Amino acid sequence: MTPRERIVASLEHRRPDRVPLTAWIRPEVDRALAAHFGCSVGEAHQRLGIEGWGAASVEIQFPGWRERAVDRLPGDFPYANRPVVLHDADTFEDEWGVWQRVGRDRRYVEWVSGPWQDLDDPAAAVFPGVDRLRVPADLAQRVAAQQAAEKFVVGGFGAAFKYVWHLRGLEQTLMDYVANRPFLEAVYDQVYGLLTAMACHLASAGVDMISIVGDISMQDRLMMSPRGWREIDKPRLRYLIGQARRIKPDLHWFIHSDGNYESILPDLLELGFDVLNPIQPECMDPFRLKQQYGRQVTLHGTGSIQRTLPLGTPEDCRREVLDRLRFLAWNGGLVLMPSNVIQADTPLENVLAWFETARDYDLSQLPDEEPDWSAAPPAVRV
Repeated sequence: MTPRERIVASLEHRRPDRVPLTAWIRPEVDRALAAHFGCSVGEAHQRLGIEGWGAASVEIQFPGWRERAVDRLPGDFPYANRPVVLHDADTFEDEWGVWQRVGRDRRYVEWVSGPWQDLDDPAAAVFPGVDRLRVPADLAQRVAAQQAAEKFVVGGFGAAFKYVWHLRGLEQTLMDYVANRPFLEAVYDQVYGLLTAMACHLASAGVDMISIVGDISMQDRLMMSPRGWREIDKPRLRYLIGQARRIKPDLHWFIHSDGNYESILPDLLELGFDVLNPIQPECMDPFRLKQQYGRQVTLHGTGSIQRTLPLGTPEDCRREVLDRLRFLAWNGGLVLMPSNVIQADTPLENVLAWFETARDYDLSQLPDEEPDWSAAPPAVRV
């Protein structure tokens, strides 16, 4: 099977020849993989069986940003080597006006401040309008070319909550859900308006899937109350998805949030999300989810980056992958990957064992019937 055929089969709940594989990997690990195989990073991924997905995007324009952003910070952290406004050696401002600081280990950044953090009037919270979108004239042709090259094409954007808390601050945004609902609803109307336009452009271009990415949950529950999410986010998401589906009814819908968002999982299915990511096994049991929802959704992720990959042995990694394949891949509905970015301190031998086991496993050897769920192992064994 080609990568596109393999992914489509899995999302349509047909068993492919082998499980589709994808990954998010720290640059330090990517360099180690390339050195191990003696090739480029892209070729190293191919050797591990990691699928080449296609991508499409609609950009937001920020007038005057290029004139202001004359600085760059080297490194492997997010925003490294991108144009920024540098305020001191480690603190920079992005195009949204959000200030962030590079951490001491130079691998990640932390939020410092945002332009909405002290606002009381939602009318002063200026968010880009649809006139700020830049849609390439040949976007549909780019998508079609990738599909002809047997790539599964994904377009997407961040979750509204993520945009707003970056601009407003996490604590203040969570307080708005409880104590300042009019402010939050007013700014969400702006944000969801822009995201809906982006989704419609991507649907018109013919992408296979739209992804919405941004954490709304912690290890054990949502950050906001389920009721708050249902009252504020759900109706706006329903409208967004409905508008895009008028253009392309067969779109797949992907949602990403770290942590445990099971309290709103029935709502997400009702809205039309059919690909769930990343299913952190420390937070959401992939075997129970497969048993309960496995004919409705595709699980995308499920590998342990908190325990197995960084702390286990190569044999632990092989066992985890085999657990996933035996219980989650029997009817398709699985795209396998670690549940988030593979960190710099992950042993290379564990990464190799994890992906090579999945790459080499022939799914035709699985029984045709649903597995015996009473025999399902713990979600995390290490």
